[in-house]
Amino acid sequence: MRAILFHEAICPHGVSWSQRYRECVEEAVLSEAVGFDGYAASEQHFANGEATISAPEIFLAHIAARTTRLRLRIASVNFLPFNHPLRVAEQIATIDILSNGRAELGGARSNNPYTLDGFAVNPALTREYRDEHLSIFGEAVTKGVVERDSPYFKIPRRKISPLQAGERHIPVHLSATSLDSHEEAGAMGVGVMSGLSILGWDYVQACITAYNKGADRAQPVAGSLTRRQALFSVGVNCHADRATARAATEENTLRFIEVIMDWMTKLAKRATDYEYFAAIEAIRKNMRNLDYLVDSAPYIMVGTPDDILKQCRKVYEMGIDDVIWRVDGMGYDTNRAALEMLGKHVLPVLHSWPEHPASTQPPQALAA
Repeated sequence: MRAILFHEAICPHGVSWSQRYRECVEEAVLSEAVGFDGYAASEQHFANGEATISAPEIFLAHIAARTTRLRLRIASVNFLPFNHPLRVAEQIATIDILSNGRAELGGARSNNPYTLDGFAVNPALTREYRDEHLSIFGEAVTKGVVERDSPYFKIPRRKISPLQAGERHIPVHLSATSLDSHEEAGAMGVGVMSGLSILGWDYVQACITAYNKGADRAQPVAGSLTRRQALFSVGVNCHADRATARAATEENTLRFIEVIMDWMTKLAKRATDYEYFAAIEAIRKNMRNLDYLVDSAPYIMVGTPDDILKQCRKVYEMGIDDVIWRVDGMGYDTNRAALEMLGKHVLPVLHSWPEHPASTQPPQALAA
């Protein structure tokens, strides 16, 4: 099992955005030193300090220059018209070259109504935009030339640089929350980043089953086959004392739960593709109860090393390949202490568990 550090550059009270960016870079460098396998940066807009990375392609290029081993993933590009698919292909290819083959592309439809409204995107069309993005990216990496005439993109025949057709294998992953999106990701031959495990362990299993159903009939559209299932967890903190670990992340995590409850409630009312978000109402009565949220689902992984290993072992046995951990928002010193604790006591155990037979392996970095 691999572990990926995930940052949104959350700014605790009194911390400026510029300070938090610099801290994130140092935490990324530390994560490589303590044994993390990958680093991921989000693309968020208009989040007012809750998630401040809006240009992850620039952020990851800087991380690439400070590290040598970490795989680097955008998690996730908004597959929407304001991110033109040819620009996305150019950006991820540039990161891959500069990092010696360590880039991975993560993409999403977007579940943030503030982003959709800010860029005047119709939420009813996000699935169509996603599919077009993946198809165009696949054409770019396999042929090096793209031509498209669809309702969404008009592209005359153009050669894509710095891509050389067939030269580089760039794994592609989709953020998914609905069962349909999990199955669609599997069928399109891309990895999945499961992001709504707050709905409980049964929902996690249903997402895994849906992804495998699609993956068993995969027709890769993004240039090559990637079959890996990752689980996204927020509020991740590790400490020798369980109560101390939970106290350090409680405010930050519960504030995030409020944010996503707001997003999902709004979108569920606006587009049929997001109606399933209404299911999150089932946890509204416990949204301020951290102990309940931790115990009822793997969405929040916090506690002692043994606590976290117990949750990881359960999702691993269910079929999850990778964990994506948001260690963020607790303050620089606490974040670093958590990374060191995870590296010393948790990651060696995760790395001892064998890969699932059906899963593809991440490509190796190229020689510098």
